[in-house]
Amino acid sequence: TASGPKDEKGDPDGIDPGIVAPSTGTGVVDAPPPPTVFSYVEQMPVSGYDIPSYLGKNIKYPDAARENNIEGRVVVKFVVNEDGHISEVQVVRGIGGGCDEEAKRVVQAMPAWKPGKQNGKAVKVYFTLPIQFKLE
Repeated sequence: TASGPKDEKGDPDGIDPGIVAPSTGTGVVDAPPPPTVFSYVEQMPVSGYDIPSYLGKNIKYPDAARENNIEGRVVVKFVVNEDGHISEVQVVRGIGGGCDEEAKRVVQAMPAWKPGKQNGKAVKVYFTLPIQFKLE
């Protein structure tokens, strides 16, 4: 006899019992909802102005920090909304002496940004901004 595959005719109307056997699965699983605020998107938010010059013009060095020679970097995290306005401003890393509050105040007062986009749609995006405080 010849070796190799062997063709056998089966029932053309038959159904594989593995397909019709009762299943213990939970059915179709829906995709998780997209996050309400993204950490990273296809097109990140952009300010329509020079941020360092804006900060330089608007930050007032706190007296307590000046008297105690406090210098350093304050890291602020905020949300750029779908319309470009800033919200949910929080200090991630501070240096004290009133610098944290001043950094938060200036970021909250920023003009609107160009919002971030995901799949061509404007979405809320987290943005982190370091602000340097240095005595001259």
